[in-house]
Amino acid sequence: MTASDRARFLVQFGESLERIDDSIKLHKTALAQAARYFSAARGAVVLRNPVSGALTTYGWGEDGGWDDRTLHAFIDLERPALPATDILAPLLIGERAAGLIALRREGGFPPGAGRFLARLGRKLGHEAGLRDERRVQRAVDQIKERTLRDLRPQDLFYQILHGLRTLTRYDHSSALLIAEDDGARLVLHAEQVAWTKGKSRRIGKRVRVPQELRAALRRPGAAPVVWSEPPRPRRRKGSPPASPQAPAAPAAPAAGEGLAHLLQWGGRGREPQEETILFATLHHDGTLLGVLKIAAQRPRAFGPPEAQAVASVLRHVASVIHLSRRALSMEERILEAEKKHAMADLARAISHDVKNAIGAILPLAQQAREEVQAGASDPRVLAQDLHQIEQSAQICQRIFDGMLQLARSGVRPTERLPLAKVLQGPIGILGNRLKRSGVVFESRLADDLPEVSASRGGLEQLFLNLFTNALDAMPAGGRLRVGARRVEKGRVEVKVTDTGAGISAEQLKRIHEPFYTTKEEGFGLGLAICRSIVWENDGEMRVDSEPGRGTTITVLLQAAPPPGDAEAPAPRQRRAHDARQRPRAKKGKR
Repeated sequence: MTASDRARFLVQFGESLERIDDSIKLHKTALAQAARYFSAARGAVVLRNPVSGALTTYGWGEDGGWDDRTLHAFIDLERPALPATDILAPLLIGERAAGLIALRREGGFPPGAGRFLARLGRKLGHEAGLRDERRVQRAVDQIKERTLRDLRPQDLFYQILHGLRTLTRYDHSSALLIAEDDGARLVLHAEQVAWTKGKSRRIGKRVRVPQELRAALRRPGAAPVVWSEPPRPRRRKGSPPASPQAPAAPAAPAAGEGLAHLLQWGGRGREPQEETILFATLHHDGTLLGVLKIAAQRPRAFGPPEAQAVASVLRHVASVIHLSRRALSMEERILEAEKKHAMADLARAISHDVKNAIGAILPLAQQAREEVQAGASDPRVLAQDLHQIEQSAQICQRIFDGMLQLARSGVRPTERLPLAKVLQGPIGILGNRLKRSGVVFESRLADDLPEVSASRGGLEQLFLNLFTNALDAMPAGGRLRVGARRVEKGRVEVKVTDTGAGISAEQLKRIHEPFYTTKEEGFGLGLAICRSIVWENDGEMRVDSEPGRGTTITVLLQAAPPPGDAEAPAPRQRRAHDARQRPRAKKGKR
């Protein structure tokens, strides 16, 4: 091998790699060319996963025979002793020892072969680094593209965490904690667990931030911090405890160490310990929004490349979180306005029923009092009058109980609910209006209907809105049917059908738009709010209608798990509740 031969091969080697986009093909091509150039009998490119530490080997020629302990030691730059038949060269990608290229030839290699293989390894590492940068950029672009969609905060948070896994390849978990009271507390709003497919049971967890950490969290522009668990010295059975040793890795900044002690909740039960944690604070216009936490199971799994990749999306992530929370706040105000409007409409609608009931009570009570005072009362007639008074009072009580329950409903945590009981409130409010309008109400609930997992207040308002819309569509009377049955994927289907005027195809396209209405005195928020309630309860809603043939609204709700199963709130409802920052349970309770 002359110097000119090596120079020509190095140019050809580089040109062939530059034309390859696929990372796996890149390593295999480099290995094959190097093995042929050195007339090696076998070869391998070995890559070590920076997070898990697992080795991936791409072989060439005869079957392997490479010792894993020697490979790990070489990647860690320990330079173990090698037989004369082997030459190894490190692969450095960015600032990290990412793997090696190994060749084996009977009879050994000529002088200088190891140094030339190292040059080939540097070229391969450079090209692999470029592809890794492209992968990171694709992941960053994907995060930005997905988070710019019309998403609510609860789904937006999980899109962000999913994108961070693509970006950093973490193998433990990632979490988004939202700051409250200017960083005095952090509340866990979303957590993606990588080591298991189970749901996170920590959603809603509240962490008090010590005073000394708050200033560091509130500092805008702070770079992501990587903290790694110091190595624990091994101790033989029966020997005294070892004295504390300095960590092998550089000491983490105080903020990172403080956050690690505050938010390191792994290592309990079957959950593996978080050996490395990457923290990043989220700010918008100088205001602290929250903290991103990304954890791995291996010490020093993250480094500058992961920190830089996360830093590249922080400003975008903070902006979309800020905008989505503003939109949610506006939606809450619209929801409250719609509720007040609905209550006013209900008050006008039931005033006739209440007036009739009270009108029946007053004369009967006055007449009974006069007869008792005159000593001319007939016990049988008095009992009949009291029964009529009781019935009228019960009508008023039922109406006002339903209205008070609706007024108090708000957003509540998910619970197990039987649909029959949920429907009692809206029917209690509208029962007399149904009779007065000449509308026949039919309820067809399947015998094997499971309970649903939803917010009671949300469902009551949903069905009250749907029933009211159906009554408005049948001013001359008709039939209102409610049917429910169990369907696939653990859900319950509820259909509300009326025999009213129906909706034209043109109107049907716009009925979910806020402020679009066909009513003379409507605000056009009813169905938009219904869709919002269904969405928050992790459900779906669709509307089918034809002019002159009535309307059917289908609502799909999550069935509650069988009694005894581990229960967790429905994802969207749970996250919506957390995103609104209205925790109703005390610390330690759900």
